[in-house]
Amino acid sequence: MAIITISRQIGSLGTEIAKKLREDLGFNYLDKQSLDEELIQKYGIPEKKVERYDEKKPGFWDTFSSDKDSYIHFVKTAMYKFAQQGNCLIIGRGGQFVFKDLPGALHIRIIAPIALRLERIKKKYNYDDRLADQVLRHSDHDRAGFHKFFFHTNWDNTDLYDLVINTRLLSVEAAVQLIKDALESTGIMEQRVAQESKLADICLSQEVITSIIFMEKIPVQFLEVEALAASGVVTLRGATMTAEDMACCEAVTCKVPGVKEVINEMHYIPATYGTV
Repeated sequence: MAIITISRQIGSLGTEIAKKLREDLGFNYLDKQSLDEELIQKYGIPEKKVERYDEKKPGFWDTFSSDKDSYIHFVKTAMYKFAQQGNCLIIGRGGQFVFKDLPGALHIRIIAPIALRLERIKKKYNYDDRLADQVLRHSDHDRAGFHKFFFHTNWDNTDLYDLVINTRLLSVEAAVQLIKDALESTGIMEQRVAQESKLADICLSQEVITSIIFMEKIPVQFLEVEALAASGVVTLRGATMTAEDMACCEAVTCKVPGVKEVINEMHYIPATYGTV
């Protein structure tokens, strides 16, 4: 089982490459439209919130809003659940960071020179020079800001990627072949068992966080959840303002499907204010 994440600059042919790759490999495909539908319909995230944060640089006041925390939590949850379905392509949305430590994941970056990207944008959308330049710079600014805000990482950092493809001279077909060659040569497809186990652990952790923070809304600072899905053992770490809240976290966790044992390593600090 393989997960391919594709990060792309506007005008780099990244979207076209991803669609051709899906056609050739028959992988499941998660892009803006399908992810938005999942967030809105399954997780109940308001459409306005989805549009507000989707690959955009949030405004100053968003730094103090709890909306951003729920948004990125459910984005990650939806992406992890999607990946559990089997071979998949994840387009944008910080996939290279969300799956960075997961076995069987291949992270691709598609780029091109600015001048060539401008020409492609002008041709595709019938824009003049000024409008094409505005669109390109706005897109780069938003995507870089999205990654900086939610993942505290540099979108252009090549350390995040296994393969960076410059389409200055390469066609869509040539780029797709490079990715397929990388998929075969790296042995990504053979890491299925390790990937499935790790994904199961992550998904169980996400479910516990959802129950504690976003459903029961228990005030917890620095919540960390370590889950072993195979055994059903979940370890809780963090701080609460009362012993009752700490006990409530354990009780809520016990009710999450798949949890068989809870190791509570939380502590409470009465003088602590605010929640995370």
